Amino acid sequence: MGARGHGRSAPKPRGRLPQSLTDALSYLGLLSAVGAVLSLAFLLFIVLSGYLDYPVIGGSSLERMERNINLARAVFLWCLWIVVITGLVRQYQSDASGVAVILAGIACWGLLPLAVRSGISEQSADPLLALGLSLIESFQTTGSILIVVGLLRVVIGRVVLLASPPRIAGIPATGAAAAEIAARRAAQRPSPLRRCWELQFCRGSLRTNCPRFLEGVSCWKKRSGCYCDQNLATGLLSGVGAQARVELAEELETAQRRTQRLTRSRQSAKKEKRPRPPCGECPLYLEHQSHKYRVVSWLCYPAAAAVIGLAWVPIHSAYDFIYRKFGWLGVSIDRTGQGNVYYLPEWLSFENAMVVVIGIAVLGLILQVTEVLIFRFKW
Repeated sequence: MGARGHGRSAPKPRGRLPQSLTDALSYLGLLSAVGAVLSLAFLLFIVLSGYLDYPVIGGSSLERMERNINLARAVFLWCLWIVVITGLVRQYQSDASGVAVILAGIACWGLLPLAVRSGISEQSADPLLALGLSLIESFQTTGSILIVVGLLRVVIGRVVLLASPPRIAGIPATGAAAAEIAARRAAQRPSPLRRCWELQFCRGSLRTNCPRFLEGVSCWKKRSGCYCDQNLATGLLSGVGAQARVELAEELETAQRRTQRLTRSRQSAKKEKRPRPPCGECPLYLEHQSHKYRVVSWLCYPAAAAVIGLAWVPIHSAYDFIYRKFGWLGVSIDRTGQGNVYYLPEWLSFENAMVVVIGIAVLGLILQVTEVLIFRFKW
């Protein structure tokens, strides 16, 4: 019995996708996301530039317009569904994937049709009006399906979680099982937001025995980490050599003294009986916030574009008011010196310049708000 038990291999983790499949899904999702963003940007450029608002169009111009819009719409919808499916498969254990699908569905159902409506009017030619309405119908149909898929994912995830047996907390894996879990996690690609063991302040010699590393849950989600929990730090130090123990003990003790001082000052200031752990002052969490800002800041650019798209009608009305109040504000050049005025191209109009300036201001404001929320309020 003993010999057989000694030769038995460590149990394989259940409910995990192979790393090769995870990497393939990541690459496929990334390429599809790029395709979706580029095709959607092309569609919004056509719509917001007024190409669907011509009163008369026909012949090769109409055929070219229909071909470009239909191709861009097909690419966007296919890429969007590939992103959704790969995301749901890759993050099948996370309810956040369902919430993300719901938000994408709301954007497709509400925001994109609103942008298309701002680019067409009753004066649009009938073929262009029909083309715009078909875009709206496609976006709303896709958005409705995405919302249903996201809701099903959230509901089914909740049902499966309630039906599955609860995990026994407080008993970390040991021996061969812990070594296999540690090796598997060490081989995984770092997440975009970086969990606590993926940051430079986390010591590699402590990870093998760290319950946060073995569970795959960041210390700030558990409200307990080696920089603030003395019992956890003591347990981690017991598994390392004497030389490393002395060096790491001094570092952890310094961080814990700072944590205790902040906890006492916060308790005296707010009179909290059970103050929250000061994760916001932990170097691990602050580095995590820096990675979060790098990821979230990229979302500020499409957010600013969406704000400008939604505010297109008020901006256009403001431009019309300025035009009526102060007269022509465009740019003209007399290249002949004989009074023959040549106006610059239409896209170099004062209205477009005003939109660009407002867009830059909106982008700066969104980036500033994002920075305050992440670094000051620790969202």
